[in-house]
Amino acid sequence: MVDPDTFEEMRRRLEQRVKPSRYRHSMGVSQTAEQLARIYGVDCDAAAVAGLLHDWDKALSFKELRRLAKKHKLAPKSVRKQMPGVLHAVTAPRSLKRAFPGLSPEVLQAIARHTCGAVDMTDLDKVVFIADIIEPGRTFSDVAPLREAVGAVSLDELFFMTYGSTLVYLIEAGLPVHPDSLEVWNALVAQRDERRAQEDLSAKQGGASDACAAPADSARSASAAAPRAPRVIVIE
Repeated sequence: MVDPDTFEEMRRRLEQRVKPSRYRHSMGVSQTAEQLARIYGVDCDAAAVAGLLHDWDKALSFKELRRLAKKHKLAPKSVRKQMPGVLHAVTAPRSLKRAFPGLSPEVLQAIARHTCGAVDMTDLDKVVFIADIIEPGRTFSDVAPLREAVGAVSLDELFFMTYGSTLVYLIEAGLPVHPDSLEVWNALVAQRDERRAQEDLSAKQGGASDACAAPADSARSASAAAPRAPRVIVIE
């Protein structure tokens, strides 16, 4: 847990380190990550800190990021050459360990995974990844459905939707895709199919039990199954 004074120091040092637009984005991601964490039962402090610091190494030039990534073997040559925009995520944990030694491994991992994700994303990883895409400063056309889905779908489903939207954006823009992204996407599709199969099985088993239910019980079940209005994330 990060105390308010430490968080304030992080905020102040970030403001001094990055340009104003990046600072505003980082504050938006921090606030959004904290809200997502509250909704989905994730550590709010960890989410707020990871969101705040996720672009810490955006202050570095592509030349410096490439140098660090090569020196510490953090990315293959093809990524260093074609996708320098993702390198800040993998170099940041090293920088942040020196700047803030008390940061937890979970926070550093979420920061490292906020651009390309991973097959085994934790809930904190997912929250930070999603927050980076849907924070209030984002204006791309497909962001509204993602914001509307917050609280209306599970965290796994929201991450699936968000990750898919980032891939679509890259492809439509004619930009290179990280070599690990296809593996991540295929894993997400497989995980989603498994979840749906389990949900279908549970629904069938529940339907068999409900066949003998009293009318009042059936009515309550139908009411509980009625769709809920989406919860939209709003940040003042």
